[in-house]
Amino acid sequence: MAKRQARRSSSARRKSRNAEERYYIDGNTVRKTAPKRKSKKKQTVKISEPIPERPKRLFSMSAGYVVFLVFSLLISAAVCIWYVRLRSELTASQKEISRLETTYNALKQSNDEEYDRIMASVDLESIKKRAMTEYGMKYPKEDQVVNISGADDDYVRQYGDIPKK
Repeated sequence: MAKRQARRSSSARRKSRNAEERYYIDGNTVRKTAPKRKSKKKQTVKISEPIPERPKRLFSMSAGYVVFLVFSLLISAAVCIWYVRLRSELTASQKEISRLETTYNALKQSNDEEYDRIMASVDLESIKKRAMTEYGMKYPKEDQVVNISGADDDYVRQYGDIPKK
């Protein structure tokens, strides 16, 4: 009898397991039937036919096309070389200009310093005294001064004799 009970209980377990597989609970106590599973069909693998070889003519290039490609390559290389040479000349010119500007600024600074030194060494009062004592120079008299109207230039050129009144 124990064996029968064991058999019944095992068959009951199988039935309940099958029942559990058919029903499921989705957030509620109402049992719903599970969707039927599709059986996997054996997919037939098609053996593809070998790819036919392409004619060798498709891969070959004509002589004219090769000449065109070579000519295009040479033109491209010549343009690239010309551009690189032009850029290097431009860079060299910029370096030369920079060097010359540096030299110019140094010379201008030394010239300005020398001019300032010379102007500082000149004493106009001593020159005036020396001219009046050693060389007998005098200030002009009123009738010796002639005013000439001219442009706002620094000097006036004389092309003829100055009239006497």
